[in-house]
Amino acid sequence: MNVTLCLRLPFLRGPLPRGLDPDSSSAPAWPGALRLWPGLPDDLCAVHDAAAPACGRHRPSNYPFSEREAAACLADLRQMDVAALSGLPLGAAVAGNARNARQQAELAALKDLDRLDGATPPAAEAARRERLEREQAQKTLLWLWLQEERLAELADLARRYADNAGRLTAALGVEEDERPRGLPFLGASIALDPSLVPPWRLAAANAAYFLPGDAALAAEGPMRADLLERLDFSPAPHYAELLGCPAEQADEIVEARAPLWRALGHSRPPGREADGPLAVERVWLTWGRA
Repeated sequence: MNVTLCLRLPFLRGPLPRGLDPDSSSAPAWPGALRLWPGLPDDLCAVHDAAAPACGRHRPSNYPFSEREAAACLADLRQMDVAALSGLPLGAAVAGNARNARQQAELAALKDLDRLDGATPPAAEAARRERLEREQAQKTLLWLWLQEERLAELADLARRYADNAGRLTAALGVEEDERPRGLPFLGASIALDPSLVPPWRLAAANAAYFLPGDAALAAEGPMRADLLERLDFSPAPHYAELLGCPAEQADEIVEARAPLWRALGHSRPPGREADGPLAVERVWLTWGRA
């Protein structure tokens, strides 16, 4: 495989807030590794976080939605309550997308039978199903973007609360041994629950629909930890130039090659996805164990 591009996964918006990713302090910068653009207008993709390093974005050409449609979809997701959002099943990944798309394609085909008084051509049905799968995949990426945005908002709220509590405590002259238990007085930080982080498999499985064939994938966060356990990595300093990695840190780069279904932990390609995006062999990059 001739790798000419590297994309970061599973995070679309940027690094997780501090405390949610134990590897963030040791993560290399790798400015050559891009993040996957979810299809939104530029003004909705801006990340206003001085602590987050600037990162370029890869813009797939096969998204089914226009920027305006993607923005409308994101607006709809924002209006859903937390219960509805948390009910998005992990199975909405590739296998779920394919199943749902087949069902919708079959319903559409039945409607066409009535309208055309004949059978829907197999090629047209396959194209309709493929379009539906990509629509569901992009919707899931937009949902993941929203979850990452909310995590950043929670982290900012927790930080401001701790700062205000510290100033109030100092103004009241409360000593450390007099502070109420369980409250973040004196500027103590509030830890976010790691279970709030969206599952990386959901991001990887749905991003697979839009990944170029010549793209390597740089794993970070919980995804990195799982892949280091699951795949066989070996030193790969030759990717240093692609990643924008300083020569003195090139020895930290490690590489594995495997299809996505194996990276996800499956023993074989699921069902009818034997020739789908799960089956494409990928180059997985990360940095070695500390």
